[in-house]
Order: sequence, then structure tokens, then C-alpha cells
Amino acid sequence: MCIRDRHVVGKNYDWIVGDGLVVVNKRGVSKTAIYIKEENAKLASWTSKYGSVTFNQHGREMPHGGMNETGLVVQAMMLTETKYPAPDSRPAISRLQWIQYQLDNFSTVKEIIASDSILRISPGGGSGPHFLCIDREGNYVSIEFLDGKLVYHTKETMPFGVLTNSTYEESDELYKTYERMGKKLPMPGGNSSRDRFVRATSMIKKYNSIASKPAVNYAFDILTDVAQGSQTKWSIVFDIKNYRVYFETFSNPKRRYFDFNSFNLSCAMPVKVLDINADLEGDVTNNFQDYTLQINRNLIRNVFKKTPTLRDVPEEALEYLAIYPEYTRCNQ
Repeated sequence: MCIRDRHVVGKNYDWIVGDGLVVVNKRGVSKTAIYIKEENAKLASWTSKYGSVTFNQHGREMPHGGMNETGLVVQAMMLTETKYPAPDSRPAISRLQWIQYQLDNFSTVKEIIASDSILRISPGGGSGPHFLCIDREGNYVSIEFLDGKLVYHTKETMPFGVLTNSTYEESDELYKTYERMGKKLPMPGGNSSRDRFVRATSMIKKYNSIASKPAVNYAFDILTDVAQGSQTKWSIVFDIKNYRVYFETFSNPKRRYFDFNSFNLSCAMPVKVLDINADLEGDVTNNFQDYTLQINRNLIRNVFKKTPTLRDVPEEALEYLAIYPEYTRCNQ
């Protein structure tokens, strides 16, 4: 969700596994998209224009969301209705690496929308995420792939920057019903995707930047209100205007933050990472450590072992995912 006028974005990561890394990604890095199981697919290739900080569970270069140095934020949420486009002549990329591609290359939501003409997400297996993207100017867009086609909503048709695990149109219709009833209906108190959407939207509508508490604290209040108990593993708030990122986790509920502008984004310098659940509190900017292949390998093996649907992935596939970043190249 996005408190637009205050340039603050909040995200809960709800899942059965809480392991993760915060990764400082560098500019000037040449990449070719990770292998996808699609016959004769042309893989996307690019060089990162911007550095970014991302939250990763399935390895470096495979983020679930993050913010780049221009203030662009991209976040993913699972959507069972997702159906990515059928293979065509456009270069392809995996669903999580699509996030990294956007952060590497763009600074505005308009550019993200336009990228659909030059890039596609490979269908892969099963459903995949939809996305909420916000830029430094306060513009936002929901990105969904329904029946193989891009469906998006900008602030002109999306009054509040909220997205949960239902399509935006379905969620918005429920909120409009609540509003049409003159709020005579009780505030939905359940944990369904649409109930959470209504509560988050209502809280954003009520926010007053003068009378209320600071926007970052209010964003955490919203995330707490829509949290799903032990299933909510990460709560993250991006203060775009001040380039500061705050987060709490189920394993370590103490609030931590880091200053984006403190990181050296030159690819000539080592990539930095931080265990998202490390026993820390407050400013953790100086607690990031140099990335190693073994850190990536350990994360991937632990997460796949703990995820029932991923336990049978062959060891060679896990190793390929772990070593993939070694094949990127610094151009500085």
C-alpha cells in the first residue's frame, strides 16, 4: 500500500517461510536473464542503470520487492488469477527477476508500463504475482496479467494505492460497495484478501498528514491491522522521500532501518547483504556484510527445504540458482 502524499510505501510478506536477505544491488552490471523452461525462448539481457536495495528469499537477483536509487519501488503479491502471456518474439524473463529488471532500468511507473512492449514474463508453472509500483513523484500503478494480457491501473483509475491478493477490480468493487452503503456495513474484520483491502484503503483515506502520527508509523499501523499472525513474516516500509527503509520480521519484531544513500552503488565495490532476521535493532546500515556465494547457497537451500512445494527441486537446480549471480559482469 502507498500513502501517496507522504511518499511512503508499506508491504507485508505473508508466507510460511521467513528466511531472507536484504541485498544492495549495483549499477553498471551486465546480466542475462536466468534460464527458463521454455523452448526456443530468447532471454532478456541488460545492464543495470540504477542501483537498488531488495528483499530476497529465493536468492540474489530474485527479489520479492525493493527500491532503486531514483526512489522507484516495486512490490509483488501472489494472485491466483495470474496468467502470463503466451510465448512470442519478445525476450523473456522469470517472474521474480522481472522485479529486478524494473529496478535496474527505470525510474517511473510510465516506463514500467511501457516495458511490456519489449519484455514478457515467461508463463512458467502455476500462478504468479501481480505488482504494485510507485515512483518518487508519487505516481503508482498496479500491474496484473490476466488471461495473458497486461491489465494496469494508475492513480487516475486507482484512487488509493492498495493491492492485496485479489485482482484490483475485484477488491475495489468491494470497497465501493462498502462506501455506497454509507459505511453501515461493519468494517470487514477477516483475513481474506478483500477484507484486508477494504481496511487498508479505509485507513489510508482517513490519514491526515498534519493531525496524525508520522507517516512511517502510520504505515506500520496499517500493516499491523492487516497482518495475518505468524504467517506475516516481513513488514517493510519505504520512506521514498528520505531514502530510508524500515522493516520488522516475525522472527525479530524489533524495528530496524537503513539509509539507502549510505551505500556505495558502484559495481567495482562488493555487493552488500544483511540477514533480514538478524538480532539487531535501530540503525543497521553498518551491519551489512560482503556478499558471498555461500551466503546465497545457504539461503536457497534452507528456503527450498522449508517450502513443501519446493522440497523436491533437484540439487543441481538449486546450485544453478545459487551461482547465477557469478555470471553477471561489472562494466565499471
